[in-house]
Amino acid sequence: MIPVSLKLSNFTSYSENVPELDFTKFHLAAISGPNGAGKSSLLDAITWCVWGWSRAGDNADQLVRLGALDMFVEFSFELDGHIYTIKRRRAIKSGSSALELWSNSHNLTEGTIKSTQQKIINTLHLSFETFSNSAFLRQGHADEFTTKGPSDRKRILADILGLFHYDELEEKAKEKIKEIQNKLQLLKYQLLEIDTELSQKESQEEKRKETILQVEKIEEEIKSKEANLKTLQVERETLNVAEQQREKLLQNLTQNQQELREITEQGVERKKKIDSLQTEISNLKVDEKLLTNLSDLQKEKENFEKIKQEQLELKNQLTKTQSVIDLKNAELKNLQKQLDEIEEKLADLKRAGAKCPTCGQEMNTQHKKTAGDNLLVEKKELTEKMALIDKTAEEKAVVDLTKKITELVFDNQKYQQLTAQLTDLVALQEQKEKLIQLTATLETEQKTLVELRSFFVNKKSQVDKLEIEFKSLLDVSGKLTPLNLELQQTEEQLNNLRAEEKELRGILGQITELISRSAQLEKLQKEKSSEKQDLEKQKTIFEELALAFGKKGIQAMIIETAIPEIEDEANRLLDKLSEGRMKIALITQKETKTKMAGGERGIVETLDIVISDEMGERPYELYSGGEAFRVNITLRLALSKLLTRRAGAKLQFLVIDEGFGTQDAQGRTRIVEVIDAIKDDFEKIVVITHLEELKEEFPVRIEVSKNSGGSTFELIGD
Repeated sequence: MIPVSLKLSNFTSYSENVPELDFTKFHLAAISGPNGAGKSSLLDAITWCVWGWSRAGDNADQLVRLGALDMFVEFSFELDGHIYTIKRRRAIKSGSSALELWSNSHNLTEGTIKSTQQKIINTLHLSFETFSNSAFLRQGHADEFTTKGPSDRKRILADILGLFHYDELEEKAKEKIKEIQNKLQLLKYQLLEIDTELSQKESQEEKRKETILQVEKIEEEIKSKEANLKTLQVERETLNVAEQQREKLLQNLTQNQQELREITEQGVERKKKIDSLQTEISNLKVDEKLLTNLSDLQKEKENFEKIKQEQLELKNQLTKTQSVIDLKNAELKNLQKQLDEIEEKLADLKRAGAKCPTCGQEMNTQHKKTAGDNLLVEKKELTEKMALIDKTAEEKAVVDLTKKITELVFDNQKYQQLTAQLTDLVALQEQKEKLIQLTATLETEQKTLVELRSFFVNKKSQVDKLEIEFKSLLDVSGKLTPLNLELQQTEEQLNNLRAEEKELRGILGQITELISRSAQLEKLQKEKSSEKQDLEKQKTIFEELALAFGKKGIQAMIIETAIPEIEDEANRLLDKLSEGRMKIALITQKETKTKMAGGERGIVETLDIVISDEMGERPYELYSGGEAFRVNITLRLALSKLLTRRAGAKLQFLVIDEGFGTQDAQGRTRIVEVIDAIKDDFEKIVVITHLEELKEEFPVRIEVSKNSGGSTFELIGD
C-alpha cells in the first residue's frame, strides 16, 4: 500500500476547507507542529478511513468536528499497479455511516459496510492490528508488540507472514476429516445392517417353505369359494330375470288399466256434451226470410255514414277558412289604427307651437320637416302591408264550402230507423252462425264417441289378457333377500382369503428377494469394507495435514525461519542506536516448569524477547525509557521490513508517531540515521514530531497549525 492522497472534511479539529495532502510529492517527510495542533489526526484520518479505527475507539461521532453535523475522509493509495480510493462518511443527526471502495473508475463497494470493510482488508491482506503492530508506531503504543504475551506475538507475527492461508488449509483439512468421519459413521451403520440381514439367511429359507404351504392352502379355499359364488350368482341372475319380467308385466297391466279408465271417463264426458249440444240446438230458431234484405240495408247505412262524414269534413274546412279570414281582418284593423295615429301626428305637426313628443321642446321648421318625413315613410310601409293582405281566396272558399254543405242531404230520422232495424237483423245473423257451429260440433262429438267405444272394446280385451298372464307368474321376491345375504357373505369371505393370499405372496416375495440378495449383500459387504479402509487411510492423511498446517506445524517452522531474519535486522538497527551495547534475542521454545514422568522437563512453544547489554540479560521492564524505545522501534522496524518482503501484504508504508522525547540528542540523531538507512525499503515514510531540532533533519515537512478556524497544514521542502 503506497499512499497517494488524503482528503478530509470536519474530521476532529479540521474544518471543511482543508487542502489535499499529496503523498506523491515526497518519499520521506516529518509531520511537525505544536502539541494539539492535529498532527496525529492526519494518521487517525487514514486508519479511520481504511479500517474504521481511531484513537476515539468505536465512537465515530467523537471524531466529528465540534459544531459540525457530519464528516468525510477520502484516502487513495497504489497497490499492484492499481489506484484504490476509500471513502468513509459519518452523519451525527441521522446516525448513519457510509463506506465506499473504488478501483480507478470501478465501484467495488459491497452491499453492507461490514462486507465492504472485509473486502478492503482482503485487498490489502492487512488488518489494523497487524498494521499497528508492524508499520504504524502509534504515539504511546510503540511498545505494543513488545508488551504483548507470547501467544499474541506469535499470532501477530503469523498475520505479518501471511500464515492465515495455512489456517484456511488447516480448517479445510478439518472439514475434510469431519466429512470422512460422517461417511465412516454411515458405512458403519450400512455394514451393521448388511451383517444383520446376512445372519437371517437360513431362517428366511425355512420361513419361505412355510409361506409356500400357506399360499397353496389358501388357493384351494379360494377356488372352492369362487365355485360356490358362481353358483349363487347364476341362481340370483335367474331370480332377477323372473322378478324383472313380473315387474314389467305389472307395469304394463297397470298402464293399460289406467288407459281403460281414461277411455271410459272420456266416453261419459263426450255423451254429456252431445246431450247438451242437442238441447241447445233445439232451442235456437232462425227465420231465414228476415235475413234476405240484410245486405241491402247494410249498404244503405254505409251511404248515410259516408254523407255524414263528408259533411263533417266540409264543416271543419269551413271553420278553418273562417278563422283565417278573422285573423286577416284583425290584422287590417290593427294596421288601420296605426295609420289613423300617423294621420293625427301629421295634423299636429301643421299646427303652430307643435312640441317634440320625445323631449317636450317646441319644434322648429327643420325639426317638423324631419319628423314629418319619418311619419310619411312609416305611413307608406303600413299602406303597403295592408295592400298585401288579401281575403279574396278565403271568402270564395267560404261560399263554395257553404254551398257544398247545403247540397248534401242527411235524413237523420231515417238513419236511426235503419240502424235499429240492422241491429235486430245482426243479432238474428249471429244466432244463425251459432246454430251452424253447434251443429258441426255435435257431428264431431258423435264421431269421437263412436271411436272411443271401439278403443274401449280393444283396451278391455288387452287388460283381461294381461290380468290372466300376471296371475300365472310366481312372486320370487321372498327368495332373493336370503340369496343376496348369502352372496354378500361369500364375497366377503372370498375377499378376505384373497387379501390374505396377497399378504402371504408379498411376504414370500420379500423373503425370496432377501434370499436372492444374499450374494449381492456379500459382494456389497466387501465393497463397503474396502471403502471403509480407504476412508480411514484418507482420514489419517488429512489428520496429518491438519496437524502440519496448524500452529505447531508448518506455521511454527516458518516462524522459526523468520525469527533469525527479524533478530538480524533488529540487532543491526539496535547496534547503531546503542553503539553496539544492546542486543535482542527471540526465543521460540522453552522448558516447562514442571517435570515429566521421566524426570525431564517438557518443551513448550513461546515467543519471548530477551534483551542483553554489557551488564548481561535483563527483563524488558528494567530498561530505561530511552533504552526500551530503542528496542521497540528496532523490533517494529524489523517487523515492517519483514512485512514488505513477504508476499502477503505489500505495505511499503512506515509511520512513526512521536516517541523521540525519551532520547537524548545523540540517540535522536542515531534514530534519524536508522530511518535514513531503511528509507529505501519503503515507498513512503512519515514521522510525527513536535521537536524543532528533529524536524529539520527531514527533507520534507508537513507543517500543521491551528487557529480559530481549525487545523490546517502546509507542505514545505522538496
